[in-house]
Amino acid sequence: MGNTGGKKSKLQLEDDDVAQSHCQTTKLKEKKNTEGCFIPGHHEAEICYGGEADLHKHYTGCKKNPGHVNFIPVNDFNLDHLPSLYHDVIMLELIKALSALTVLIKVKYTSLKRPESVPCFSGQYPFYNTRGSDVLRTGTGRVWLVDKYTESDNKGTCPCGKCQHSDTPSKVWGEVCVVTAAHVVFDVSEVRQTRCVVGFDDNKSSGVSLDGWGVVEANIEGDRCLFSCVSCDLELVDELRKMWRHYYDLWEKVRRYGFGYVDKLAVIVSHPHGCPKQVSVGQWTHEHGRGRWNKYTYTTCTCPGSSGALVYLPRHGRLSLPHSGSNSEGNYSGEGWLIHL
Repeated sequence: MGNTGGKKSKLQLEDDDVAQSHCQTTKLKEKKNTEGCFIPGHHEAEICYGGEADLHKHYTGCKKNPGHVNFIPVNDFNLDHLPSLYHDVIMLELIKALSALTVLIKVKYTSLKRPESVPCFSGQYPFYNTRGSDVLRTGTGRVWLVDKYTESDNKGTCPCGKCQHSDTPSKVWGEVCVVTAAHVVFDVSEVRQTRCVVGFDDNKSSGVSLDGWGVVEANIEGDRCLFSCVSCDLELVDELRKMWRHYYDLWEKVRRYGFGYVDKLAVIVSHPHGCPKQVSVGQWTHEHGRGRWNKYTYTTCTCPGSSGALVYLPRHGRLSLPHSGSNSEGNYSGEGWLIHL
């Protein structure tokens, strides 16, 4: 699972100062007495009026992070990219497992039901002006749950696009739930025009696609969406189930041994500009309370196309936070779900 540099697992906290973040692009200011204060900002989904041909052009012409020097290709990521406190093979394995569960989201329709404005975004709500169109946008998501159904489950045959056009649809199939930002995937009309690409780690592989199917839960003000995909590719379904279990086993080890309780590490795996998977490392800087749920700001680098990517905070490991956008203070998340196993 990547380059571990031969280091042995320490599984203990260190008392030394936390190393400086590798990402200095979006320095945020710490503010005092700002509990509950959150500044609405702008989304970071990538919109492509010229279709997928636009993605490379947007990547090379990016103004937010020219050159993308603070993004690490997932296949190159190793312990040296983490602060010294986290030089542990368990943490590296966890980030590699998170990477394996990260998906590129391609949405080819904009719902007519998108509102003109909501409190969590300044100005007009994302893609309000493209309602009803097939303009492509891309974002990022993370596999949240994987189920596999057989005839005994009485779930019918596989509803994926391939099976819907087949005289012999598969009686064994998988449902993969993906978490992302609500402005990336808004409702079921958009989900049905969505593809999630698994394994797009470099330009040598285009990955494998999952067909969007339904909305499990969506929250506009929290900017979070959980939707389901379906597939009769049983090898893919089994591999995702295996990796999902592996990720949570590692997550539990990290939680049990107390990584992050004296640190503010924030790691994001995303598909900037709809391009191959990248890892970025920074620190969270502020927690914004809003009732039961919180949003976070952080220095971790993001770009258009990063919307919906999981923001992993070891100190708050039970939260599954989707990246939402950027504002005058830097990058920020939507509201997350608590992990229940």
